Amino acid sequence: MDELLEVPWGERLSLFRWALLAALLAGAVYPVLGTFLHVRRTSFYGIALPQFATAGMVAGFAALPWWIEHIGLGGLDLAAATSDSHAAMNYHLAWASLSTFGGLLLLLWLGRRGGSEVGRVAAAFAIASAAVVLFGRISPVGKGFVDELLGGELLGVGVHEFETLAVVLGLGALAFALFGRDFLVVSYDRETALVLGKRVLLLEGLLTAVTGLLVSVGAMILGPIPLFGLLVLPPIAARAWAGSMAGYLRLSVAFGLIAVLLGVLASFEFDLPMGAAIAAAAALAHLPGFVLRRLAS
Repeated sequence: MDELLEVPWGERLSLFRWALLAALLAGAVYPVLGTFLHVRRTSFYGIALPQFATAGMVAGFAALPWWIEHIGLGGLDLAAATSDSHAAMNYHLAWASLSTFGGLLLLLWLGRRGGSEVGRVAAAFAIASAAVVLFGRISPVGKGFVDELLGGELLGVGVHEFETLAVVLGLGALAFALFGRDFLVVSYDRETALVLGKRVLLLEGLLTAVTGLLVSVGAMILGPIPLFGLLVLPPIAARAWAGSMAGYLRLSVAFGLIAVLLGVLASFEFDLPMGAAIAAAAALAHLPGFVLRRLAS
């Protein structure tokens, strides 16, 4: 990417417009989902679930030769399916969704049985990480995919990936706009929600579905690194400044968008992987709040 440093900013924005639009859209929506996970005391799901999604996609690569031979994939042969990511997008999304929803439902079920939430999520993350490595080793194509995905580079996002991400995140944003207040009540205090007459099971099921869908698509298109950063870090950083729940949501989105802008700037100026740069910028957003708490104490 050394040649990219010589390209004027106007040409960079034009050349990588779909990647930049995808990053901005992610910075606006994923922190909102992260606030619900945080209020629900399941922030660590934002770390484990993208890894589950990645493990599912890599498992799909390992199974791809068998799948094409015995089931078929829209008439594609193995070479076409592995060389054209757009053609096999639905296949990989299905594997990512299956793994994400399976991991999410397992974590929720174990959570109802009590015990340490941190321990459960840490174990889930370790298992999913091991699955990524093992399935990647089984499939040479999957290994290359893992290396690229874990590198945190977003510049390869094209119009088809952006359209898929935009549709899914748009549906997620619509769900947050329509049911956000109810999601917060159910996430913060389930018993109070029952007393208030909320349809708790329906709302929890809808939030679970939105979480699984957004994480699956985000992990497939953006990769786990920026997804980790945008789900977990902006909501935590916003806590130091928010005086209300509405303010908490707005600040989480603001921190997410700032992280994207700073990450893009750092990526272009210093030749860094964009996804990793966005996650690092989201981490730096904690610094003002940390200083404020230190001064207050």
